[in-house]
Amino acid sequence: MRTSPLTSVRWSSVLQQALVLALVAALFYWLIQNASANLSALGIASGFDFLDQRAGYAISFSLIDYTPDDTYLRAYWVGLLNTLLVSVLSIALATLLGVILGVLRVSDNWLLNRMSYLAVEFLRNVPLIVHLIWWYGLMLAMPRVRDAIDVFGVGFLSNRGLTVPWASQGGLVGWALLWSLLGIILGGWLMSRYRTRLPWKGFGPPLWPALLVGAVLLPLLVYAVSDAQWQWELPEAKGFGFRGGITLTPELMALWMALSFYSASYIAEIVRGAIQSVPRGQYEASRALGFSETRTMFQLIVPQAIYPMIPQVTSTYLNIIKNSSLGVVVGYMELVSATGGTTLNQTGQAIECIALVMATYCVFSLVTSLLMNFYNHRIGLRTH
Repeated sequence: MRTSPLTSVRWSSVLQQALVLALVAALFYWLIQNASANLSALGIASGFDFLDQRAGYAISFSLIDYTPDDTYLRAYWVGLLNTLLVSVLSIALATLLGVILGVLRVSDNWLLNRMSYLAVEFLRNVPLIVHLIWWYGLMLAMPRVRDAIDVFGVGFLSNRGLTVPWASQGGLVGWALLWSLLGIILGGWLMSRYRTRLPWKGFGPPLWPALLVGAVLLPLLVYAVSDAQWQWELPEAKGFGFRGGITLTPELMALWMALSFYSASYIAEIVRGAIQSVPRGQYEASRALGFSETRTMFQLIVPQAIYPMIPQVTSTYLNIIKNSSLGVVVGYMELVSATGGTTLNQTGQAIECIALVMATYCVFSLVTSLLMNFYNHRIGLRTH
């Protein structure tokens, strides 16, 4: 006896989800219509037309050219890029520090084990905002410009921030990063296709060399065929400031360091737990084969521990992106400070500004989750 497709479990699930989606859409439509009617009754204009108006406020640090005469939309892009910058820098440094601390937490060296334990317990039990204020005070306590700390002869660290070399045409940096990202995607795709054609499917040369070659080679090829002129500007002290290069402001440095060290403590515990989840027989087998402790850890144990790390590390990365909004505490003009703060106060478009900020953070989180889930799928164990 054949059952009707409409009575099958699959169709029933689809219909239920469609009904819930329709109810949610109807609810949002009612909320938007109700808010629009109330705003009209109060004489408050709604919509995003205000983004084309003159912003009229300054932003101390921006990756793209910006002046107070630019529009609110331009200020939004500056805040978005500032949020993206501090998030990427914090994720990179937090991952590096977290892996180091996590590996030391399982070290047989008693001193290193205890020191990493104390560091992790201290960092994760102090509120993030306290980390932020402490780092900001430390940056302001740095020497003046004339007594700035020389950083390997190419940069300067002072109470104005960290000044490092930068391209004479700042816009080229953005294009270089874009082509590097495309090169990483292309290199990974080509290597994946090559590995699937091998007799031992799924195995073969490691993936990271192809990613590195793509990230470097594609930007160089584009630069070679274009008429762009890339020149580095080395910073030099002039009067009460620096000429040339780019200065990472104390606000940016404080937020970067606070997010990195605070999040590194959580990543360290994730790494420790994942390493300890690897069966002890793996250690015994490596010792029987004569492997050193370092080789055992980084060539046998850590590769097996990466898979259970990914979901928890993804959550930490998402927290870093969302916690970047604390830049408002020290005056770092990221997305919340710019669009969700100054723009909102000047225009009175609270619903639009907050909706724009929420949508942007949602996109950041979804893209991060997508990339991490893709990586998790690529390294996952195959049962077929």
